[in-house]
Amino acid sequence: MAQEGRLKVVEGFVRDKLIRLPSDRVFVIGRDHDCDMPVMSRRISRRHAQITCRNGVYAIADLESKTGTTINARKVTSSVLRHNDMIQVGDLKIRFLMEDADKPTQAEEEAPKPIIPRPQPLPPPPAPSEEAPAPDEAAQPAKPESALIELPRPAFSEEELALVGQTINDIRIIAAVNKGRRMVVYKGIQASHNRVVAMKFLRAEWSNNAEMVNWFVTGAQRAAGLRHEDVIVPLGGGRDGDRKYIYTLFMDDNALGRFANARRDGLLSAKRALESLVHVARALEFAESKKAYHLGIRPTKILFDENRHAKLNGLGFDNTTSAPGPDLPLDAPAYLAPEQLGADAAPGHATDIFSLGATFYYMLTGVHPKRDVRQRIPSPKLVNRDAPASLCRIVEKMIEPDPEERYRSYGQMLHDLRWALRGEAWPHGPAH
Repeated sequence: MAQEGRLKVVEGFVRDKLIRLPSDRVFVIGRDHDCDMPVMSRRISRRHAQITCRNGVYAIADLESKTGTTINARKVTSSVLRHNDMIQVGDLKIRFLMEDADKPTQAEEEAPKPIIPRPQPLPPPPAPSEEAPAPDEAAQPAKPESALIELPRPAFSEEELALVGQTINDIRIIAAVNKGRRMVVYKGIQASHNRVVAMKFLRAEWSNNAEMVNWFVTGAQRAAGLRHEDVIVPLGGGRDGDRKYIYTLFMDDNALGRFANARRDGLLSAKRALESLVHVARALEFAESKKAYHLGIRPTKILFDENRHAKLNGLGFDNTTSAPGPDLPLDAPAYLAPEQLGADAAPGHATDIFSLGATFYYMLTGVHPKRDVRQRIPSPKLVNRDAPASLCRIVEKMIEPDPEERYRSYGQMLHDLRWALRGEAWPHGPAH
């Protein structure tokens, strides 16, 4: 039976990925997005190494990288690859395997996904038009084609939908509303307190996984100790059969897109985005005082209460890239700070400031941030020309690739945020 070369990620950003190596062309590993295996790490060169195949024999060659390429802990410039060889490029360790060509690489048969999925491309600037828009078109600003990229609606299993209508503890479940990598979220009514709650169950497939159960229980306990008005805090929890759950006040998951898209809705939504940022920054400042960091901030982690006040979700849980569970969502890597991709980095408040800045970028532009090979994200002004300059300067400082160039403290950042709230000429009328 014919055999082919494959790479298995042993240590790095995405572990246990199994990738087919082509036999008819060069396979390049590097930091550039156009590489066959793009890995955003400061220890990996733009084009770090390449693998070629001739007559069924695979060989690797270093492309004059800064940190070099090693095979079985021996530095090489080029080397023939043998089954089970351990390749290291920067902080990524990959095992070379020769396996049957008919054996699937994953449970699903699909092309390998990049180590860092490409964020959505920035939309081209609109072409100038010689004709004035029709009155109806002029009345409302056009929504950019790529703005507010909608995530697919979750598909619930029959087992998950069977919980709707049941009463657990004193909570009557009335709808299944969301489904994440680790949890299924339901809307419920807690009769004893006459309030609407979000009931969050650990997904059934993880209920007997000790590592995942520990992640859930430990995170819930930590989150319960981080009580702040701008944080979504567990109100209680329990067990239903084999599955564990917690519940919180119910929030509007899609509020960030509806209430804070400044590119679509103009200056008023820019103010809402800024106000939301102040609330989340206050939550993070409080968490830092308790020696806690989020390390997973992105638009889906900011929810809104019935008064449209922003609150931070997920604080207290392990949101790092090494936490147990499935791969990150496609949009998540766009919001990771560069130091989260380095092996020796110690994430802290500067890391959360970067992710919050990237989220603010999304609020102002309606698109996921895209970075160049030097980890720089362009100013939101290049995407949304109407974004206030004061807000763009704040974002630019928050998303500096070098942590030392970002805000040194939340107090310093909050000073600038509140100054921008006072200093801009916002529209008259209520902000919400």
